[in-house]
Amino acid sequence: MKDEVFEIPYRAELCYKKNKGLILPEDVPYIGMGASHIATEAFRFMGINFFPEKAAEYFNYLLKYKEPDKGVLISQSGHSSETLWCADYFKSFTAVVNDENSPLGNHQNCTKKVLLYSGEENHIATKTYINTLLVLYLGFGFDPVEAVDALKKHQSDFDDLGMEVGKLIYTRTMRKKRSCLYILGNGPNIATANVAALVLSQVTRMPVLSMSVSQYEHGFLETSRESMVIAINHEGRESARTKRLLRKVKNAGADTFELSNKYVESIFSPITLPMPFYFAAAYLSERLKVKTLFQVGNKVVNSVTPDKNND
Repeated sequence: MKDEVFEIPYRAELCYKKNKGLILPEDVPYIGMGASHIATEAFRFMGINFFPEKAAEYFNYLLKYKEPDKGVLISQSGHSSETLWCADYFKSFTAVVNDENSPLGNHQNCTKKVLLYSGEENHIATKTYINTLLVLYLGFGFDPVEAVDALKKHQSDFDDLGMEVGKLIYTRTMRKKRSCLYILGNGPNIATANVAALVLSQVTRMPVLSMSVSQYEHGFLETSRESMVIAINHEGRESARTKRLLRKVKNAGADTFELSNKYVESIFSPITLPMPFYFAAAYLSERLKVKTLFQVGNKVVNSVTPDKNND
């Protein structure tokens, strides 16, 4: 796993160079599952006029009202079953995939392929997640070159910070087996919180919850005693609120950690801030002797398509 994380800067630079000049459509659905969908969530808070949707919910609940003309379907593997179910209903779509010969990339309704250039990925969505973000930044008219450079220049810092976070999580889970771990974010970094919770849940085999800082304060705050709260903080309107919240829950008996944006402009922080969590996941997988990420079930790919007339 750690080898794949160390490969992120090279793969990110390759993706950036190959996709520079890309234009992606607005005012259309962007469909994905798991980390593919989480990447789109960052852009809801950047003023982009588009519709990020989970493929399963879109298939089961929204397609019956209107079959779309165009859209962007994202599957880092190109095999995600729910995303493939949706592909049949789009008259034309852009596929964002890592494997150009995947079922999604070769679908009859695919009119354009955007490749992630992430190389082989056998563990958690690390390289593919970062490169999906880069594709979306480029496609929506942003130039994330400073973030690509930061991934190269500060990898050792991300590694050190990830080990610090990983040790804190390990100590907490060993001491309090049933305590809860929360990852909180604001704005675009709600996506960072969501992907961090996803990868840490896979590695630790314990539930990790993610949400906005404001949502946490509306009820979840009461669970802070003996929990662990990691807050992702970047420059913005909620920065001071986040710091106040961490002080409050620490006084209530929670272990707290603030992860701040240091290396890039705030708008590009969703590219760099996942890195410490990836290194934390790699540290925890070694410490917990995780041999395989999927014990209960495999990734949901290539399932039989449900009957389109079956609600």
